[in-house]
Amino acid sequence: FQLRPHQFHGSHELKAGISFAHSSYDGREQFLPVDIVGVAGFPLQRIQFGPASSFSIDQNETAWFVGDKWTLSGRLTFDLGLRFDRDSVTDSINTAPRAGFVLALTGDGKTLLKGGAGLFYDRIPLNIPAFPNLPGRTVIGLDPLRQVLSSTTYANVISGGLRNPRSEVWNLELDRQLLDNLLVRVSYQQRNTVHGFVLTPLTLGESGFLSLANSGRDFYREFQVTTRYRVGHNTLNASYVRSQAHGDLNDFNQFFGNNPQAVIQPNQVGRLSFDAPNRFLAWGEIAAPWKLTVSPVLDVHTGFPYSVVNESRQFVGLRNERRFPRFISTDLQVLREIRLPIREQRARVGFGVFNIFNRSNPRDVQNDIDSNRFGQFFNPPGRTFHAKLVLEF
Repeated sequence: FQLRPHQFHGSHELKAGISFAHSSYDGREQFLPVDIVGVAGFPLQRIQFGPASSFSIDQNETAWFVGDKWTLSGRLTFDLGLRFDRDSVTDSINTAPRAGFVLALTGDGKTLLKGGAGLFYDRIPLNIPAFPNLPGRTVIGLDPLRQVLSSTTYANVISGGLRNPRSEVWNLELDRQLLDNLLVRVSYQQRNTVHGFVLTPLTLGESGFLSLANSGRDFYREFQVTTRYRVGHNTLNASYVRSQAHGDLNDFNQFFGNNPQAVIQPNQVGRLSFDAPNRFLAWGEIAAPWKLTVSPVLDVHTGFPYSVVNESRQFVGLRNERRFPRFISTDLQVLREIRLPIREQRARVGFGVFNIFNRSNPRDVQNDIDSNRFGQFFNPPGRTFHAKLVLEF
């Protein structure tokens, strides 16, 4: 609910609310054996899994929040908020304060300083509490004659209980309207996350554990410069982003998410998979004849990182130390507004082209150092066309 604005050392707009969500995750999980085959064609390792297992997980999430938009003067406004989240999986109540401000540095309102900071808690994915119920695994080392060299059986355990991951986020932004149709924005953002879910294999002789712990940490830093130029009904934008993403690499979902991986190596700290230090993006909307809107996009960024492994799928050197080639793509979308014979509703129809110039932007790499094709990139998406329909209500 929201109260009417009232005056007390400025104008206050108070609002508060509550939300509740129930989720359940029921299923049966079965994994098939996985063989790791070397470059000579012989199996080096086999991963066998225990019998299929069933699980049933329920989660109740309740949140209470209160906020105040406090306009202290015509040039300074604060947004203050406090949120309480309760998660039945962790059986905890998390307190998340946040605050933001907008300050007009000049009387004409053409120079704005904005900023904010807050705590944010993530929900617990339901495959996390289901982890101990998933089939265990046995990792078997083989010689070229398929004779067993070693065998280690791993049990799935959660170490130290579960907590909701917490992100500490803050940002600062300076907007300057240089001309009536030209805006320049400079901003910085940082996010530090703790209590992430990290998976670590621990070995004790012929037995071991796959330990799932809340010990993961990562950070993301971003400096951005953006310009926006308007001419009539046309808008042109360009931005440059300098960023860094770094943290624990054995994130749980890469092994037990939608695309699970069977081989689990010890955790390391390094570049995250989406780390791209430099990115330039230009885009716009151009009003063309016949009620057409043309939207070009140019995307250029540093290639994403990847790791080098040997034929046994063990990491060679530090993880994510190498990179894909620079990504460059020019895209285009053309839409035309039409009127529908339904209560005068409108829609936009048209087409889009991805990678107009058919540049090679590989999605995969042969990262096995023992392969004679080591370091070769392949599987680039070519030029693609698609139709588009946008309904406006």
